[in-house]
Amino acid sequence: MASLKVIGGSGFIGRHVVAALLNAGATVEAPSQDEFDIAAGDPQAMAARLVGADVVVNCAGLARDSRRESLNGVNAEGARRLALACRLAGVGRLVHVSALGAGVADATRFQRSKGEGENAVRGVDGLEIVVVRPSLVLGAGGGSGDFFSALAALPIPPRLGKGRWRIQPLHVSELSELIVRLALQPNPPAQVDAVGPESITTDDLTRSLREWLGLPAMAPLPLSRGILNLFAWANEIVEMGPGDRELLDLLERGNVGDPASITAALGRPPLSLAQSLARQPSTIADLWRAKLYFLQPLLRVTLAALWLGTGFVSFGLFPPDEFYVMLGELGFTGPMAQIALFGAALVNLALGGLLLVNWKPVRVAQAMFVLLILFSGAALTLPHEYWLTPFAPILKNAPIAAALLALIAMERPSRRAARQPFAVMARAENPSTAHAH
Repeated sequence: MASLKVIGGSGFIGRHVVAALLNAGATVEAPSQDEFDIAAGDPQAMAARLVGADVVVNCAGLARDSRRESLNGVNAEGARRLALACRLAGVGRLVHVSALGAGVADATRFQRSKGEGENAVRGVDGLEIVVVRPSLVLGAGGGSGDFFSALAALPIPPRLGKGRWRIQPLHVSELSELIVRLALQPNPPAQVDAVGPESITTDDLTRSLREWLGLPAMAPLPLSRGILNLFAWANEIVEMGPGDRELLDLLERGNVGDPASITAALGRPPLSLAQSLARQPSTIADLWRAKLYFLQPLLRVTLAALWLGTGFVSFGLFPPDEFYVMLGELGFTGPMAQIALFGAALVNLALGGLLLVNWKPVRVAQAMFVLLILFSGAALTLPHEYWLTPFAPILKNAPIAAALLALIAMERPSRRAARQPFAVMARAENPSTAHAH
């Protein structure tokens, strides 16, 4: 059986591809990005990691620029470096995951970068190249799947593009089966458009996902393109999923293709989205994820605002003398009281600001939780008239603490933390002599 390496194997598509390859009996290694970074790695050094591989599958890709990486650096230059490394290592075949519509002149920046990546890998001689061009890839746990499921799970789901924008989504299980065939079978086609069997509207997508989540049908809320642009702009700031303005442009243009090539590669027509969803029923975790998707950034922003407001109030919006009286009850007087007051205010401002900009939110929320417990414990030592009031100032800290714990629980692992365990697991559970299932 062939030996394969999956680059980007800890991403959404990559995880499914690794699992499908292992089920097919292949020997698979999925190095983490720390071990194998196509955006910054030297082709010679990367080639050393690829020696012995018969096939390399490139699932690494970026949907939009990030703080650390650029579309061109990963999708174009990264693909070129990987192809060069494959040739130097003597790899026979590179299966390169691109995107439907890649390279079209009026396409989005994402599609243009994918087109440049296709040209780069095809320009490397002595290497068999197979390009897979997926349309919108859906599935639980994926960025697009989670985002559109969250839209569908809203009390009144929004209507995108008057409900008539056309897409041809493919479930990730279908895409991973396709990639396995292209990686393992002899004489694969040079390019496959990985699309569903027929195009559907954005309204059809919403109905299918609501039905999958077990939610009743609901008439969508029409939103103008201007309002959609405003929400997309806000989403680019909070970085909650792929719902940016480029996605709107892609959807408005239409993201459809001919299913003939994927039908030939699979030996059967691809399953429709409804058929794929029916094969993988949703769980309560899927419903919770969909309903909490947009609440998570709201929770983060409101908690940040609370800490910022507390900090600003301590700097004079509330009479300092009254603060000093309370601090005196705790044993802080004179300069120590001033240090305690303004020190606590600075800490609140710092934590609120860090949470607002989403800097290590789990660590910041944990610090907030610890300080909240300490402050609440100290407040309980004050005379009862300070806290035993109809407004229950101390009791209100309990739901705030619960909100912090919820925020910590909902936060996804950092990109680095999410990569390592899966890459190690894929190797550890893959002996040199794999068996077919």
